[in-house]
Amino acid sequence: MAVAPAREVPAARPSLQETFVDSRLYEALASFAGMGSLTVKTFRGIFSRPVNWLPDAIEEAAAGVRRCFIPLLISHGVYLIGFGVILFGRILTNIGVIEREAGAMYLIWAREISTWITAMIFAGVVGAAVTADIGARRIREELDALSVLGVDAVRALVVPRVVATALMAPILAAISLLMVLTINLIVAPMHLGYPTGVYFDNVARTIYPPDLFFTMFLKNFLIGILVGIVACHKGLTCKRGSEGVGRAVNQAVVISFFSIWLLNSFFNLAYVSAFPQVSTLRG
Repeated sequence: MAVAPAREVPAARPSLQETFVDSRLYEALASFAGMGSLTVKTFRGIFSRPVNWLPDAIEEAAAGVRRCFIPLLISHGVYLIGFGVILFGRILTNIGVIEREAGAMYLIWAREISTWITAMIFAGVVGAAVTADIGARRIREELDALSVLGVDAVRALVVPRVVATALMAPILAAISLLMVLTINLIVAPMHLGYPTGVYFDNVARTIYPPDLFFTMFLKNFLIGILVGIVACHKGLTCKRGSEGVGRAVNQAVVISFFSIWLLNSFFNLAYVSAFPQVSTLRG
């Protein structure tokens, strides 16, 4: 008697909920929510006693400034000489206002380019290093060991690094602006042919105090917090193995770049709306 072949039971189709959970959209939303939760935990750790994270934060900040100094010097120097002195200086020469070059370079760097170049280098160097450091601790199971010992990983690892990045970003922006003013003082009067006294006078008349506080300090302070939170979150949640750490570093840098662009755009819009007088060039 012939036996009928067994029918294959069709595999159950995944539900809509399971499909959504496995999608990249859900992963992105979960990552965004995780960053928000980590931000709250970080600020809670900053303002709770005892304040034992300060030495680690100072050490991290000093190391980050040392890592970024040479890339900042090269990038700002090349961009200033190529764009500011040679290209923009020639345009000002043709329209007969060459003495405005010094003030214009200060204004451009203080409000825009100092943040752009500095923040990109900062996110690529410091953000990647923070993500790799915490991610390496995760794959070596150091975070699990801290949890077993009852040590709060956020307070021990995240808080010092976020405080360090928040301090580093304004310091690096100020260093980059000082670099630009110094290089421009050395190159521009000699190349464009105007006295150094005109240089100092034009820069002094162009300086506006809200530029130094809002666009140099406050904006870069927020960028530093943003980069620190993104880097720490990606390090804490990276997948196991060296490939997971590499992907986390890549994601942290990409997210930081896009977030810097977004924050810079909305901050400048709010700044110009709050201080309409900054649209009027002085000097």
